[in-house]
Amino acid sequence: MIKNILTQIWNQRRANSWLFAELIIVFVLLWFCVDVLFGLFSARIQPKGYDQEHVYKVTVNCRDDQFIKMQDADSISRFWWHPLSEVIKNFKQYPGIESVCTSFGTDVYSNNTMFQGYHIDGDTTNIFTANIRYVDAEYIKTFRIPMLHSIHKNLEDKDWNAINNVNPAIVSAELADSLWGTTNVLGKKFSDYYSPNLHYKVIAVSAPQKNSDYNRYEPYIMTPYPEYIYKSQAIPSIYIRVKADADNNEFANSFIKTMSAKIHIAPFYIFDIQSMKYYKQLDDASQGVTQEVNNTILMMSFFVFNVFLGLLGTFWFRTNSRRGEIAIRMAMGSSRKQTAIHFLTEGILLLAIAALPGTIVCLNIWYADLTVTIHADATILRLSITLLISFILMTIITLIGILIPARKAMHILPAEALHEE
Repeated sequence: MIKNILTQIWNQRRANSWLFAELIIVFVLLWFCVDVLFGLFSARIQPKGYDQEHVYKVTVNCRDDQFIKMQDADSISRFWWHPLSEVIKNFKQYPGIESVCTSFGTDVYSNNTMFQGYHIDGDTTNIFTANIRYVDAEYIKTFRIPMLHSIHKNLEDKDWNAINNVNPAIVSAELADSLWGTTNVLGKKFSDYYSPNLHYKVIAVSAPQKNSDYNRYEPYIMTPYPEYIYKSQAIPSIYIRVKADADNNEFANSFIKTMSAKIHIAPFYIFDIQSMKYYKQLDDASQGVTQEVNNTILMMSFFVFNVFLGLLGTFWFRTNSRRGEIAIRMAMGSSRKQTAIHFLTEGILLLAIAALPGTIVCLNIWYADLTVTIHADATILRLSITLLISFILMTIITLIGILIPARKAMHILPAEALHEE
């Protein structure tokens, strides 16, 4: 049957030429829409390198009427950092809290970023930039950051202490690969390019890290607070992890109400508490990702709907114009099912033949790097998957576009159809 259909398609090549042109153009445009959406989706499902589920960010501010600018390091330690540590201790005692951590530098789901250059000791010609995140020992536990390599299965507080003026550091897989070309780098040392006296020793290599769902993986380093932070009146980012059974829609309101009344540690007060889901939505909106996803889905849906109407109209007209052929087939003994299979097979073969030059056009677009690669690389795997998805969508649309008018045409009596002819 397929051989006969192919022969029929070849014999009708002039009549089918406009249909081939339409299918090729539609296939390429549909593939481009699918490719954009696939890039967003593949970036979204990639592991971020941390777990923000049940994690909240607590914003602590300083009362203006109690703020006193201090220059002396002892005064800053006594009247600033000590009260702030008491605030954090109170957070840890709140029912349902699993862990509390603080950090400076590049923030999760935020435009607040901090970069620094690093190099292997003795080699200042190869400098690699990385996001820097100053954290306390609880940060790894709070965000449950998975480790590819670590000096201990679970890092302890003592691992977070400098030894002989060498600071411990957790580097991401990207930074380790940039500096040494491998991720198995435990115990290796490197230095800060802009502060040559700052040296680091790798105590763990984390899984690849990225700042938000749709970003690419970037080099990261996590290390203890530098001395200069303790000499300034700064407030770090404070995160709390809530036990799963204690996390609910009322937790944030209950926490801020209880702790605001309980904490009277000058000069601090709780300003706000929001889940990381809130900051994710805020970050997506600020980067335009939410709008981009919505626009892409809307554009693709509108396009698919128009493709469906176009192909439906095309095949409807094409099938109606072949009512005589349908009548002859049925008069010669073909059942409605056999006739329907014939026309559906013909439509799929037409699409398959048109998809070949369409695929060549897509390959040239991909090779010329004209695809959207903001969120994900234009790999051969991505190209193959998006081409397959596009072909499947076109197949579904084509089958529906043929089946509806074909079924209507097959219900006419053969004698009546032949009489009309």
